Amino acid sequence: MQANLGVYTTKGILASLGYDDPWKAARQQARMILLGRIARYQAEIKQLEKRWDCTLGDLRARYETQGSEEFTADDDYLRWQWYTDAVESISAQLQVLGSS
Repeated sequence: MQANLGVYTTKGILASLGYDDPWKAARQQARMILLGRIARYQAEIKQLEKRWDCTLGDLRARYETQGSEEFTADDDYLRWQWYTDAVESISAQLQVLGSS
């Protein structure tokens, strides 16, 4: 048995999915990717908060203390800061996509 493959176009496929404009589809896809990333990064932040039972600011103070080296805390602080910065950046990108 052979399936009827017909002739498909990108515009036709997107229209069948409810997108009359390819840019709307692209923006929606970008939003979905960014929302997935932000959720993953926020989950990582929650795990770090639970692990250290403190805020990023508290861990920063430990990280910046002269003469105190705790490699695990230092590594986690840098990761935590990266995740926090990434969440802020993604939030800004989502605002731009939302206003387009």
